[in-house]
Amino acid sequence: MPEHCLILCTSPNQEIARIIAAKALEKKLAACINLIPGLESWYVWQGQVQQDAEVQMLFKTQKNLADALYKLVLSLHPYDVPEWLVLDIAGGGQDYLNWITSCTK
Repeated sequence: MPEHCLILCTSPNQEIARIIAAKALEKKLAACINLIPGLESWYVWQGQVQQDAEVQMLFKTQKNLADALYKLVLSLHPYDVPEWLVLDIAGGGQDYLNWITSCTK
């Protein structure tokens, strides 16, 4: 069973994404968070098609920290229902995976 995961979450802007990333690193809930600005999201919310500019956040962490990380993100995130997708990492460079483990709780 994979020990590591990649979590996808969007943010409405760079400022909020940076706050979330800094807190996640401070609490050792992720080893690395990539912030990718310029995302254009199209979705249905409350029966209406919406379009927004967002920042994609990619969290690299251990699976056993995903719930704690989710709680942290919810406490800082302005969305009612933020994107939260947890993807198992089936493989990768062993040194990189070991680094993720060493940087997280």
